[in-house]
Amino acid sequence: MTRIDLCINSQTPPLSPRPGVSVADGHVWRRGRDYDLQVGGVVPMMRALMGSGLDRWIRRPVRWIALGGPGFPEEITTDEGYTLETVQLTDAERKRYSRFKEAIWRSFHGPRGFRPSIADYHGFVAYSYRTAVKLLDRIPDHDLFYINDFQQILVGGLIGPAAPALLRWHIPLDFRGYPEPVSRFFLKAMEGFDGIVVSTRAGLEELIHVGYQGRAFQVYPYFDPREQPRAKPAAIRRFAERYRLGDGPVIVSVGRMDPMKRHDLLLEALARVRRRHPRVRCVFVGGGSFSTNSGGLASGKAGEWRRYLDRRVRELGLTNHVAFTGTVDSSELAAAYGAADVFVHPAPWEGFGLVVVEAWTHGRPVVVSRGAGVAELVLPDVNGYAVAPGRATAMADAILELLDHPDRAERMGANGAETARRCHVDRAGPRLKEIFEQTIEVYEKSGLRSRHRLRGWRP
Repeated sequence: MTRIDLCINSQTPPLSPRPGVSVADGHVWRRGRDYDLQVGGVVPMMRALMGSGLDRWIRRPVRWIALGGPGFPEEITTDEGYTLETVQLTDAERKRYSRFKEAIWRSFHGPRGFRPSIADYHGFVAYSYRTAVKLLDRIPDHDLFYINDFQQILVGGLIGPAAPALLRWHIPLDFRGYPEPVSRFFLKAMEGFDGIVVSTRAGLEELIHVGYQGRAFQVYPYFDPREQPRAKPAAIRRFAERYRLGDGPVIVSVGRMDPMKRHDLLLEALARVRRRHPRVRCVFVGGGSFSTNSGGLASGKAGEWRRYLDRRVRELGLTNHVAFTGTVDSSELAAAYGAADVFVHPAPWEGFGLVVVEAWTHGRPVVVSRGAGVAELVLPDVNGYAVAPGRATAMADAILELLDHPDRAERMGANGAETARRCHVDRAGPRLKEIFEQTIEVYEKSGLRSRHRLRGWRP
């Protein structure tokens, strides 16, 4: 096979329309003029994959099918080599879908088990069905459907034998605490796909442990290092001046405003660190996401969480020690990494945590939870520290270890930059190409693929 006709599917669309953008027929949307990029791990990973594979082993253009929002036309042709096609829901369906998928999200970030609402499940099924119909309509034009994350978990079974569909699972994979009927629901849904790609070795082991019967692969999340240039000293100084970082040590954390990210744990750790380093500053980088912003699902949790954090800052006496940047562009994000003495990712549970790898790319030592998938790559005293999930005291101790020994911290950051190479797209791309081709080969041997690609055939 020379090039693959690829269709990507995710809940979150890869772009966010700018106000007043033209939607005239034939209009090609341009990044920075007509749209901005969405935040979140799925979008950068898929964009990195396209950037690595387009015109090499992926045929241009890629079709990307995702949930639409206000201001989204049904189809958008971009200047980046892909066409976005949107799935639309009624307001009632959107609310039900959002509540049900949030229940799944919370359950896998505990893990505390899953207590579904049958009424909200109706909206989840409606979204899955409409997504599957969009994909089925595109079967004659594509070799493989690359389906991203838990929101799409029913889609594989709906596509069935009509076309090869591969699931990319991004969130934590841990079935502890689930009633047997619920764990069976997730497993059977996963087995509706022709294979699953997980982020970590632990995820692969969990699938084996719970009796998953399908084909499974492990590929670490990846990024394009060309999208992560180090900030120049002048840009770092401007960032420090803007957020009044002063001349003390700087802690940086990057992540959207979501309770699952547990920024409050870092605030509690910061209160302890301040006792030894009274000029310490902590910068929280990140705002809402497609699930929380008004241009997406508008759940409102980002605003609620930020208000809670503001209250904790005051209660802990940290008003002069904390800055919230909100959503930033790539250049300011690079400056934030460059300003950090220590990077901290406080989320107790995380599918991976690609921001940790980004911090390594900028030569920063890291502190993460052992419940984050990226902890598989953290070597104590070598490139960072992995601490007990949800333990602010342990987090503070690790931060202090780095701040108290700056020479060691600098060496650990340099080691982290080497570790980050394991997550470069140039390493992941060839492996994914093999997985894609193996998945398609199953259909070629069965004769199914040759039938669904017949000229002029439509479902």
